[in-house]
Amino acid sequence: MANCRLTSALMLAVALAAAAGSCSRKGSASAAAPGDEVLVSVGDSTLTLLDVTKRIPAGLAPEDSMRMFSNIVDGWVERLVIREVAEKNIPDLEKINSMTEQYRDNLIISSYLAKMAEAGAKTISEERIREYFDAHKEDLVLREPVVKGIFIKVASDSEELPSLEKWMRAATENAVDNIEKYGLKHASQYDYFMETWTPWHSVAELIPYRFFDADAFLSGTRDFSTEYAGSTYLLHIAEYLPGGSPMPYGYARQEISKILRSGDAARYRDDLIRSICRDAMEQGTLRRGLYDPMTRKTKDISVNNNTK
Repeated sequence: MANCRLTSALMLAVALAAAAGSCSRKGSASAAAPGDEVLVSVGDSTLTLLDVTKRIPAGLAPEDSMRMFSNIVDGWVERLVIREVAEKNIPDLEKINSMTEQYRDNLIISSYLAKMAEAGAKTISEERIREYFDAHKEDLVLREPVVKGIFIKVASDSEELPSLEKWMRAATENAVDNIEKYGLKHASQYDYFMETWTPWHSVAELIPYRFFDADAFLSGTRDFSTEYAGSTYLLHIAEYLPGGSPMPYGYARQEISKILRSGDAARYRDDLIRSICRDAMEQGTLRRGLYDPMTRKTKDISVNNNTK
């Protein structure tokens, strides 16, 4: 669409105008704004110099201002010209308009319901979580191994490496204190998960080593170290549960909370929709026909098709 593009001379002029506009935005309130001259029109739509220059950030180099100005104007012209041609030549334009309107409606509705559900969300009590756990123990099974332990990454030439290796193997309260007091200044990464069941994959991802069989490795390993690219990776496994084991409560708690929140959100959403429908019926904007919005049922309809 070369005939729609601006000439270099005009581009230079509008780039200067854009720069002037940027300066005027930086200046005093009484500084003159760029003029509102018409750049181009397509049908009933008009693009002015001010429309474009106000979209160009202050402080750009002249060549960047020119490039951005060109992109804005060319994009505007091409979009409107092509749309005008397309609207006259696409047979299912009505379907596209309907889909666009439906998408917009769905976006508005889902955003509103999500906002309201968030505002109406209640804290999940420990009692509800425990009741769910007790009632669904057979369904709450680990999909992968979980571990408790310590991980640290340290430079291989660190003078503290021998001490860190000794403290990691001991993993006593005193040893952990020593790690955190003296070893962390030499470490580039440290994770303490002695009190929290952690999915094995999230630990394995920290170490540049291929663990082919997680359960086989974890069942026979308490301490592990490997070296790569000038760093040594130290791992201490304090506890381990294999995949397929019943979930411990501490690990299942977060998953149960998500399940209960999802159920609460669904019920809240349903109650909110019914409440809105009830208000609309009381106001007369929503009226029953064969379909009852409150019961969400349609009356029995008998349809006789007589063919000759």
